[in-house]
Amino acid sequence: MTDHQTPSASESDGTNTGSQESWWRQELQWLLMALQFYTRIPARLILPYDEADLNRASRYIGLIGWIVAAVVASAYLLGAWWHGPWIAALLAVVAGILVTGAFHEDGLADSVDGFGGGYTPERILEIMKDSRIGTYGALALSVSVVAKIIFLAQMTIPQALAAIWLAHSVSRVLAISLVGDLPYVQADQRSKVKPIAKSIEPGDVGMALMFAVLPLFFVPFGAAVVVVAVSAALRYCCKVYFLKRLGGYTGDCLGAVQQLAEMAVLLILVR
Repeated sequence: MTDHQTPSASESDGTNTGSQESWWRQELQWLLMALQFYTRIPARLILPYDEADLNRASRYIGLIGWIVAAVVASAYLLGAWWHGPWIAALLAVVAGILVTGAFHEDGLADSVDGFGGGYTPERILEIMKDSRIGTYGALALSVSVVAKIIFLAQMTIPQALAAIWLAHSVSRVLAISLVGDLPYVQADQRSKVKPIAKSIEPGDVGMALMFAVLPLFFVPFGAAVVVVAVSAALRYCCKVYFLKRLGGYTGDCLGAVQQLAEMAVLLILVR
């Protein structure tokens, strides 16, 4: 006889069950964090969190794109049933702005103001932090909103639904993928924007990418190839530009990339 006792099967099962429950709770926490930070949809966190958790929550950015797309598509269908393609397109764009709190549009406006009016990284960051919108930012917002309405209004209902799904998924994954390649830059610790991911693991990028790939199968093959090619080119150009002008990225930069990618995908899918 020895004092050592082998754990019983019930004890082993209990440990595995507890481990699985902990894993599910952590994944749910990250999903809720992504929902809370990237949309205006109410989401109550179930665990305490820190900055590292927000970084890991980025793995669900593609799924957030699906959720936003569902809201936008619902508004589009309501408009199409109520009046026609132009009202449908208008309601879709407005719904996208409301469900995200204009989070990405704000980044676009600030980025265009900063890069358009600043000549040094310090000045660019200073302009980006200014809560007032400038001429460049106003023009960029106007072009973004009008362009998306026009693109959606030219599509049939099935085309528009597929385009909405793909555009909101690909654009968000494209933006967050830059986090792994660029350093985060900030003028000081005071920022008018809410917290953002400042690093991302390759595995998290891969998981996010899965949510962007699936919608590609619901558009024509040729269009899907063009979307992939244009997305890769846009990512490369933005990466080089941000490094040259700023030495890295800010949250506003990511918002601008998301908006540019969303417009690009919609334009490609116009028939």
